[in-house]
Amino acid sequence: MTLMKQIAIIGMGRWGKNLVRDFSKLSKVKTCVTTGNRKNMMWLRKNYPNIDLTTDINQVLNDSDIDAVVIATPIKSHFTIARKSLESKKHVFVEKPLTKTVGQAEKLIDIAKRNKLCLFVGHVFLYNEIFQKIRKIHKNESIKHANFEWKKLGTFDEDIFENLLSHDLALNLELFGVPKKIQIKNKYSLLTSVDRFSLELFFGKTRRSEITIDRTSHYKKKTVMITTRKNYYIWDNDELLKFDKKTETYKKIFQSKNMPLYLECKEFIRIISAKNYSVDSAILAKKISELILKISTD
Repeated sequence: MTLMKQIAIIGMGRWGKNLVRDFSKLSKVKTCVTTGNRKNMMWLRKNYPNIDLTTDINQVLNDSDIDAVVIATPIKSHFTIARKSLESKKHVFVEKPLTKTVGQAEKLIDIAKRNKLCLFVGHVFLYNEIFQKIRKIHKNESIKHANFEWKKLGTFDEDIFENLLSHDLALNLELFGVPKKIQIKNKYSLLTSVDRFSLELFFGKTRRSEITIDRTSHYKKKTVMITTRKNYYIWDNDELLKFDKKTETYKKIFQSKNMPLYLECKEFIRIISAKNYSVDSAILAKKISELILKISTD
């Protein structure tokens, strides 16, 4: 009988709470680390009274019963917390982006490999069931053009490329590989240096992708329009639509049933339970960091 994995979650903001919810269905969340925010502490005690609560990360690092650490803290803290966790022989799940620099990502990958640990980066859209359908469509019909459009409000306290663009780059790299060329079409400022932008990725002569992100929108919507050799598709939130040439309308052909975050958490637990320790998603995250560095300095 396989014992349930015990994990700790560091960071109790909005996304940290989501991680507590889903990891609690798959493992034993033993400890949560918070900065001491009173509302977050009250939320945990009310909803998960059996989880230990601490403001001291060392309580987690020194606990030999904890198999893995899940990090949902501000981007600038990812490297330090992940490094300490790996050095304490804990598997690590860290929300994207992995680190602020490519060099830091390389160091974490080296530590994970040396200690035979899993270093897993949360690119949640990769685990959307619709994305898995799109991978099959690409295999059968070959995508020629993809248009990624994302409208939302906030978050303005993180770099838009690191925080939001990293998601769409993950999808593009998994589908098409590393682009041969990236061209920024436009970018606009509201509260920070960049709050709206669009760019184009070129994957050879016959394939390209556009990404447009606006974090100043009054409504939230994420869509991906896809053109293959045979047809047109739209990924609209949790629905996949296909163009019907006879009726000249889009018809729903698939709707996702499971939440992507739950599937992502499940995959992390599967990897560490199977002792098939992987750094594949960390290598992907490093490639994304390299592209973001190139884009932000152009």
